[in-house]
Order: sequence, then C-alpha cells, then structure tokens
Amino acid sequence: MPRKSILLFSCEPGGAEILIPVIRLLHAEPAYRVVVLSYGLGAQRFAARGVDFIEIPPVQKNDNAVLDSHRPDFLITSATSLPERDMSEKNLWRNARARGVPSLALVDQWQNYAVRFSGPGEGERLAYLPDFINCIDEVGAVEMIREGFQPGMLVRFGHPSLSQLRRQARNLQREEIRRRLGIPATQQVALFVSEAIREHYGRSRGYDQYDSLGLFLDLVADSGTGIKPVIKLHPKDEASLFDPMLRSRNLQPLMIANELSSLECIALADRVYGMTSIMLIEAYLLGKPVLSLQPGLAVEDPLVLSRHGMVPRLGTPEQAMTAATETPPLLSLKVEFEIDRFLQFIRDVVTNAKGKSHYAA
Repeated sequence: MPRKSILLFSCEPGGAEILIPVIRLLHAEPAYRVVVLSYGLGAQRFAARGVDFIEIPPVQKNDNAVLDSHRPDFLITSATSLPERDMSEKNLWRNARARGVPSLALVDQWQNYAVRFSGPGEGERLAYLPDFINCIDEVGAVEMIREGFQPGMLVRFGHPSLSQLRRQARNLQREEIRRRLGIPATQQVALFVSEAIREHYGRSRGYDQYDSLGLFLDLVADSGTGIKPVIKLHPKDEASLFDPMLRSRNLQPLMIANELSSLECIALADRVYGMTSIMLIEAYLLGKPVLSLQPGLAVEDPLVLSRHGMVPRLGTPEQAMTAATETPPLLSLKVEFEIDRFLQFIRDVVTNAKGKSHYAA
C-alpha cells in the first residue's frame, strides 16, 4: 500500500515548536511520507532543532504550487501568524480545502483565538478556517466556542510541546547553566521574558514590552536584596532600545538572545516575569513562581494563567506588595499530548474512516 503524504508548515518560531514533536512522531510511522515546509523565523527554529525542511516563499491566495508539488493527503500547520503580517497558514487552509485536502491547525496558546483564523480586512473574522483545530484542552474548547468557533471542528489532543517539558527539564543542570553565565549558585535570579508587543499590537493592549520591562526593573530595584535581573530577548527585539531604560535605573541585567534555550532560562531563574509569553506557561508548569506584568491593560487579559487566576497579574510596583503567589485557580490546564488518539485521528482522516463529530471537543 502506498504511503500517505502529510505536509506540515509553520513560519513562526512558536509554531515550529508545537509542530516539532508531531513531525518526529509522524516520521516514526512507516505509513506516512512526511514533508515539512517553512521560511523566516520558523525555518531558523527548525534548523536549530535539527528538523529537515524545505524552504518556500510565502504562500499566496489561490496559489496551489505547494499542493501540486507535494500532493498531500493531509495538511498540518501551526496557527500562530497575525493576519497583518503573514497569511501563509490561512492561505494554505483555504487552498487545501479547494483541492479537497483535509487540514488540521494547532494553536500554541490559549489566546488570540479569533485573530489566528481571520483575515486583515473588515468582514474577515473567522474567514480562514481549517477542517480541524486542536484547541488543546477544555479551557481552549470553552473559550473558542464562546468566540464563535463551531464545536464540530475543535479537537482536543493536548499540547505536543508543553507535554514534554518536565522530561526535558530533568536533563538540565541549573548550577552548570549559572556557572556558564558567571552567576553564583546562591544568588537570586529574576527572569524577564520579552515579547514583540509593540511590533505586533502597537498600543492596542494598553502597554508594550518597554512598559512591562520598566515595571520589572522597578520591582528589582525596589527589592533591595541583590537580585540579578536577566532579560530573555524575543527574536524580534532590538536590544539597543532597552538601553535608555537600563541606564536610567543604573541596572546591568544579563541579556540573553540565542545563547540559552527558553528552558535553560527558566531553569536558572528563581522567579519568572513577563507579559503573555508561552515561556510563562512553561515556567508555571515547571513549578516556578510566575508574575504577569501588564501595566495599563486595556483588553481582556491575553494570558490564560492570569486570566483564570492561576498566577498574579501586576500593573504597578505597589501591587507586588499584596500579590498572592498562590491564587486558587478557577481552571487547570491539561497539556498532556494524547499520542494514541492523535495517531488514530490521523489514520481515520486520511482514510476517511470517521467524520468530524467523532473527535469533536
């Protein structure tokens, strides 16, 4: 029997991360021929993680060159690109549907659900939809249905990347990471995780990464306990833009770009601060104290952890004095990747064995 062809795509680093466990899982299945496509920061992440891929240009609307070239039986993509910046995921879903190729999109976070599947223009809300969306867990299912997604297209298989966290973290040596960076083993370390908020959202959230960084630096300066600040830069950050804020506070934080992985950064830290990054969720799942810094928040909290009371959200330094470090959560996240169910789903879809309702969330 000829092998079924599965095509996977992401052009974003976060999207690449959630696809990598799926790619490796499918490569181990002899029934499938697996092809990975990418470009940009997603391609850089695949290369850094040793994943073979074919570099392509951005996918345009009604451009079926990719589908014609690889003739997939199934398309799997991330769902991470903002429509104002990249439409390749969305165009692939639409092009695949026109060719009768079933598709699955994997969200990497519990946020921005609608924008992931919308176009940049008016009247394009939820206008770009794959056949299936992995909404991760019950939290994702409830919130996506509330935003207008049809329950029949939502499937729950967990989070392929986050489910591997604890196993991966066991292989890290905190003391060795600190030694490489010249940080004493006993020194308290506060990690700030940056994001490209200004570049992606402007001021629509009521703050950007520079506001949040300023709050973080104030918290460190006010602590007066010799805490070492460490800043994990986002790939789209310009580190030089942070310099005026650092000089004005007479602080010399350690700036980390690609020298350490996200897990290594979390491992060396005693507390983790940030805005809405997936790294805050990773730190939370690994048992680190996490605080979300969103000064002037003007929209619904995008971070699932603080939105559901799992971690505190701070907007001013004064709130740090009263913030609970263990807020009773309203919900819990279920991230374990259900590999057997996922593989059975793939088999059923590529052989047309079962319809959407069998797997619906």
